[in-house]
Amino acid sequence: MSPVPLLVAVSHFTGNEGLKGFTVSYITNSFESLGPCFVKLGQWMSTRRDIFGESICLGLGRLQGTGKDHGWNWTRKIIQEEWKGRNVGMVINENTEVVGSGCVAQVYKCRKDDGSYAAVKIIHPNIKSSISLDLLVLEDFAGGFDRMPEWTGVQYFALPEAVREFKGIMEGQIDMKKEADNLKRFREQFKDHSKSVVFPKPDDSLTTHNILVEAYESGSPISSHFRSSLSEKKALARPLITAFLRMVFTHSFIHCDLHPGNVLVKDDGRLVILDAGIVSELEEGDKKNLRDLFRAVVFNKGEEAGRMIVDRAKRERCEDKDMFAREIGKIVSEFHEQRSIGLTLGAVKIGSLLSRVLDLCRTHRVLLEPAMANVVLSTIVLEGVGRTLDPDLNLFKAAMPFLVGV
Repeated sequence: MSPVPLLVAVSHFTGNEGLKGFTVSYITNSFESLGPCFVKLGQWMSTRRDIFGESICLGLGRLQGTGKDHGWNWTRKIIQEEWKGRNVGMVINENTEVVGSGCVAQVYKCRKDDGSYAAVKIIHPNIKSSISLDLLVLEDFAGGFDRMPEWTGVQYFALPEAVREFKGIMEGQIDMKKEADNLKRFREQFKDHSKSVVFPKPDDSLTTHNILVEAYESGSPISSHFRSSLSEKKALARPLITAFLRMVFTHSFIHCDLHPGNVLVKDDGRLVILDAGIVSELEEGDKKNLRDLFRAVVFNKGEEAGRMIVDRAKRERCEDKDMFAREIGKIVSEFHEQRSIGLTLGAVKIGSLLSRVLDLCRTHRVLLEPAMANVVLSTIVLEGVGRTLDPDLNLFKAAMPFLVGV
């Protein structure tokens, strides 16, 4: 049996910093050697600070999701099998440019017969069978670990549920048709906002479970604009933040991988959002919980927010719910004390506030729902980008129309 869960559990409950450091190093090295499924597992674990704590999550967040390019022979095999000699209206051969390669797939930039370009995403060799086997091992292990005596406290980690969540993430990433469906859904939801935000258009006629074909969207990474003039950066910050808020509060369908590498800036200033393989959809109950929670924070009702978190958690072992609510209230009150300086990204570190809430959840053993955790993580990631682009952006003002329905 792997010592990883035991190390995580012991370091979690003892708070021993030396043991945490050893645990991070051991897990990182182990996951990198075990391949893409475990790299993705480590990256997913890094999003659950309410479970694993800051030091472990920061360490796992350094796991790199990039993959090695696979050879042309594999790509040729896949396109011959999937397209069966069809005239696909584009050139793709051993000289075609590879523009990216991640854990799961490799992307080519292909010239079409009409002179435009397409991005063609080809699944890596053996990735599906490898991930399927890894997931079976994880499911078996999580079930066995969850059956340990209750005095160990390991049930708090909800490992079977966590593996099911992770399995859904991985299955979505290795099915190119699912990513195409996600892109179509985002395009439909943002069709009235295409002057500011663009999602690549998938080609259903050529997309298969192993190949994704979409319009190639040219642009520069948003990170390359971090040193532009303040006015240029501000023009990029607002549509990005507004797009995220619209995903969360209007559509409840959220792109959960909005790091700078997945956001491009076109020459006309529009934003292009790429890689829709990792998404989270809020159920009606989650949507209500999230809206109620944000409203409680916005209107400085911190204790109410704290009570809401613990009362609506499906899995918690909180021994003093009143203390948890009071400590959440204290964090929110400190946040609102900065109203005099406008509650902008420059004045208030939203990521720091959310991280403190997650730390309290871990300390008081209150497990957030996966959808809520995904939104919190995405907010923290996006805050870093937003702060760099426009430190004066008022998040509350931007969020208010979504929270009060005006």
